[in-house]
Amino acid sequence: MLEQTLNPPLEVDRGSYWAPYFTYFPAMSRYLPTGVYAQQVRPRACVLGASDGKFALPLLRAGWEVVGVETDELFLDGGELDLVDGRHEVVGLRKRLADEGLEDRCTIVEQDYMTLPADGEFQFVMGSGLWSMPPNRHHTLQALFDHAMGMVAPGGIFFADWLIGLNPEERACGYYPGLEEMGRIVARDGWEVFENTDLGIYGESHLGFEQWHYHRYAAIVAHRFHAAAG
Repeated sequence: MLEQTLNPPLEVDRGSYWAPYFTYFPAMSRYLPTGVYAQQVRPRACVLGASDGKFALPLLRAGWEVVGVETDELFLDGGELDLVDGRHEVVGLRKRLADEGLEDRCTIVEQDYMTLPADGEFQFVMGSGLWSMPPNRHHTLQALFDHAMGMVAPGGIFFADWLIGLNPEERACGYYPGLEEMGRIVARDGWEVFENTDLGIYGESHLGFEQWHYHRYAAIVAHRFHAAAG
């Protein structure tokens, strides 16, 4: 059995503006190589909504190659925020990559991920909390997940944090599904759902919604089977 130090656990990057906000991402340590194997093989991940590196930087440090999809200039290039809880300085993703010498292993893509190829080239594809954001409401939730899951290579993992509706408006709009509905959204031939989990209610205040409010977080982890031998 390998020592734990050869496959250290994943944590979110603590320097990210979004670091204090809940995510199930650390549980990916159960599924993803993060030590010697990753450093040798250099698997490829795609982080949808890379922001200032909350998820991309830990994956890069663990040996992965990363494509970070992000269009928000503040989180790419940095700046300051004056919010109800005080002033925040955002160190943009580009500078954070440069400071750690990781630019050569992270490709930043500044476009809607729905315009990217969904041809199964990544060993890990993830998105956290982005599915209900206004720019994504040009598409159905089913279409958003279909495209993201289509980016996963055979043998790879898809991971998503999402929000379960807490009020009638959220439940009716189609972007805050319950567990059963999410199970139907991700169900498809050639895949197995490893986890589909209600993670509970958390109160928070953040950029875009500074009034104190509540979210019911959930997460899904799905594995794409290897192609059958011909």
